[in-house]
Amino acid sequence: MRVLFLNSIGRKKWGGGEKWMLMAAEGLAARGHEVLIGCAPGSIIRENAQKKGLPLAHVHFKSDFDLPGFLRLLQVLRRRQITHVICGQNKDTKIAAVAAMLVPGVRVLARHGLQLIAKKWKYKFIFTRCIHGIFTNSETIRKEYQSYGWFPEGFVQVIHNGFTPPDEVEPFDFRAKYGLDKTALVLFSAGRLARQKGFDVMIETAEQARQDGYNWYFFVAGTGKLERELQQLVRQKQLEKHFIFLGFVEDVLPYVKGADVFVLSSFYEGMPNAVMEAMGLGKCCVVTAVNGSTELIRNEKEGLLIVAGDADALYRGLVKVAQSAELRESMGANASFRMREVFSERRMVNDLEAFLQSKML
Repeated sequence: MRVLFLNSIGRKKWGGGEKWMLMAAEGLAARGHEVLIGCAPGSIIRENAQKKGLPLAHVHFKSDFDLPGFLRLLQVLRRRQITHVICGQNKDTKIAAVAAMLVPGVRVLARHGLQLIAKKWKYKFIFTRCIHGIFTNSETIRKEYQSYGWFPEGFVQVIHNGFTPPDEVEPFDFRAKYGLDKTALVLFSAGRLARQKGFDVMIETAEQARQDGYNWYFFVAGTGKLERELQQLVRQKQLEKHFIFLGFVEDVLPYVKGADVFVLSSFYEGMPNAVMEAMGLGKCCVVTAVNGSTELIRNEKEGLLIVAGDADALYRGLVKVAQSAELRESMGANASFRMREVFSERRMVNDLEAFLQSKML
């Protein structure tokens, strides 16, 4: 197979969908398939693809009606004899669908890590008549799409994300770096500083913990539009020593490894890669019970699932795991085992390869 991964995300943006694309491309390439990453010059995804030695194409779209981008895509499809296009953004899907009508043999597939379409007429034609399938990483999204009544059985498939941790991850020493004593509880989170991630809720939880005398320290890796607003909120609550923004971190695994607990406070997710990484590294996770999180974690076995948007619920969950190192270790061990058995990278690539092959002409 010759697979083009298209992702027209903004140059400065990087998230789980982009991380998945490069992982999937590497996995397919290792099995002898030809892969190509279509993205914007100067983008983070392009830089990371180059580091991995993945071949690149200057194909990206600024809007749904990007004629120069469309013409470049046609050229790539024909010259490289592409068999499958996997689209990361709605505009990628729309433009690739039209291009595939002019290049026989190309199968266009939409990959939705979050719910990207609603039950509206503007989506129905493209997503039912012009592409060849949708795959998502969450059973929640699959069920929502099937409820529209648009798609035949099997058109929307679930391919769970996968993660296999490196053999060795050197833990970041938070205590030494920030002068924390042995009794301190180190809590780590990662994600875009956006409303979706609920970091304002986490800040409320941190304030409550300080008021109750807990020696907790929250560390957050990531950047985003709300960075100044969230930093200001931390200052208002005088939490500067207890709630620390790390900025963009290229490799979060050492930070995950060095923390005591991984925390996710999102209002919604697809299949959160950050949680998968924490589970794979054997970390106790306290996360909101949203979408793919509930498929990853069985409550009180691999971690704790708490109500989204509720700072008190998050606080109670963290108090529970803070009081027992044994409980944290047990949940972390269960999480690591579940990732190896159910959500490995190998299994994800197996499922993706089979799905693509099923779409061959």
